[in-house]
Amino acid sequence: FHYLLPVLLLLSAVLVLVSYLLFPGELIPAPTGVFDLSWWQIALVGVALMFPAALLSGMLFPSIVAEVQARVSDRMNSTGITTLCNTTGAAIGPLLASFVLLPGIGFQSSIIICAAAYALLSILVTERDLLRFVRKLAPASLAVVGLWAAIILVLIFFPYRRSEVHFEHASRVYERDNQGEVMARVVKRMEGTADTWQLLRRDLVGEPYYYRLIANAFSMSATTPRSQRYMRLFAYLPLAFRPESNDVLLLCYGCGVTADALLHGPNVKRMDIVDISKEVFAFADSYSTIDYHNPLRDPRVHTVIQDGRFFLQASPRQYDVISGEPPPPKVAGSVNLYTQEFFKLMENRLKEGGIATFWLPINQLKVEEAKAILHAFHNAFSNASVWASADQEWIMMGVKGPGRKVSEEELRQLWSRPDSGADLRRVGIEVPQQLGALFLMDGEEIDRITNDVAPLTDNYPKRLTDAGWDEEATQRFALSYMETFPALQHFIHSPLITTIWPDTLNKSMEPFFVVRESRYLSDTIGSNKLQELDLYLRDSRLRIPVLEVLGSDAFRVSIAERLARGSETPPLEIMHDLIAGALAHRDISGAIRLLENLQDRGAFVLNDTLLLTYLYCLNGNVDKAEALAANNARSIEKDSFVDWLWEKLKTDFGFHPPW
Repeated sequence: FHYLLPVLLLLSAVLVLVSYLLFPGELIPAPTGVFDLSWWQIALVGVALMFPAALLSGMLFPSIVAEVQARVSDRMNSTGITTLCNTTGAAIGPLLASFVLLPGIGFQSSIIICAAAYALLSILVTERDLLRFVRKLAPASLAVVGLWAAIILVLIFFPYRRSEVHFEHASRVYERDNQGEVMARVVKRMEGTADTWQLLRRDLVGEPYYYRLIANAFSMSATTPRSQRYMRLFAYLPLAFRPESNDVLLLCYGCGVTADALLHGPNVKRMDIVDISKEVFAFADSYSTIDYHNPLRDPRVHTVIQDGRFFLQASPRQYDVISGEPPPPKVAGSVNLYTQEFFKLMENRLKEGGIATFWLPINQLKVEEAKAILHAFHNAFSNASVWASADQEWIMMGVKGPGRKVSEEELRQLWSRPDSGADLRRVGIEVPQQLGALFLMDGEEIDRITNDVAPLTDNYPKRLTDAGWDEEATQRFALSYMETFPALQHFIHSPLITTIWPDTLNKSMEPFFVVRESRYLSDTIGSNKLQELDLYLRDSRLRIPVLEVLGSDAFRVSIAERLARGSETPPLEIMHDLIAGALAHRDISGAIRLLENLQDRGAFVLNDTLLLTYLYCLNGNVDKAEALAANNARSIEKDSFVDWLWEKLKTDFGFHPPW
């Protein structure tokens, strides 16, 4: 058995490389929701990557003990010496891998170095009689020579871009659409001590449109227009109801969207940002969208690389505003950031009258699980409420104490300031009434719906299960708070709203609840887009709903308008954004000219024909609408939507359909 040790070491080196090269990562799809891997999937990837090397490492230990016994004079101590060295290595190895190798050279190079270390150890244990050992041509010596040849060949022909396959597998679901077309690309990658991070960027005609930050295979944050709305509301809700706020705390940085909004507070003098991952802060200079400013460069900002819960326990400072948007509740290790005890820590760190906001993604939870978190939050904050736009990204807000009524003048300050005003209008909160129309429920309603649901606590984390959510049940639950009349009644009769909301705005609230309901229904069950557009154009002055129903947003329009100013013929890719922008400004004639230009360039589709027909009528050119409809009658299929449109135009404008 004297020559068994080098054989085992070389075999370990080969299997470390081969296990990595044959790792079946593609068999498990990258998660896009909760981490719902079954036990056999975890076992499969664990066995494929770790079992061969782990098995041989276990065989190495008695072989090393035997070798030590043969070489030391005191054989009684040989096992103890070997165990001491093994234990020391086991303690140092993870530290070296986590804090030196992975962040320094990456996981693939670390694996290659591990394999090389096994191979070099085989030389050390046979160094004294290596030549004699090889000349014997014994089976063991032939095995050593063969294994060395295998290692050299593997290293020569090693696919050093193999790591790109694994990175691409993790990001593919966010890079491509359902048809496989590339939407975004990786612009930066970073391997940290605990996670692998990738930053994706999606462009619009070569201009950065939004970014997405992925940890391992999970989207942790993004600057999409929809994401920016609720992320910025984490800041603007408490700033609206406590405009005198000086000290603010942000738990989890993400892409910096909430941090940027918090700095727009008129009286903010200090902001502490706590995140457990230093890599998140390192990405802050990598974003380059329109009007983006790195919040970390603001002198009022102080960053802390620390666990948010520990920071709340250890910090003596109290804050006017605390906002938290940790990873989703079902991501491993996150559940204790959604418990009653954690929310109580937040409440303890608030000044009297201070406000906390926290993320509640009901679209990633079962209804009962969302209620468990709501119950936990309300147990920590007696003055609790829930707010949301036309989506399922809900915001829990807790006030320490009764709160105070803000005046209409104080509330309008956020819209009158250039930075916060532009910010709010860009994400679709265009007037103060829309902020009030985000209201869903107060503490009384939370008590009612969570009465038979136990709160999520540290001692009972499995009240959040590993199962996925019921999308239909979640939609029904959310819709009950989005419907206009019940929502308006909740708002008017809420003791919290009576306490904090200016009464002078109450009479003008209903249209904004109508808009929220229509947008929610459109996104969840679909809608007649032209009917929805007609509602917004003729019964509202809001811009963002018009953009959204036409498949655009303020960020796309900003890019499109900037490109159009520098081009005599705007690219076709931005024409529909320009049309949406014109209609958002109620420039009907301008939208008509853009559609006619699109028609002249041969890029006219059926939806453009129907939209232009409608706009001709809306602009008083019924004869042009009739001519356009008649010329395209063969391409217009008769269905319920077309029947509705012809009847609508006939009733409202005297239009004569082509059939």
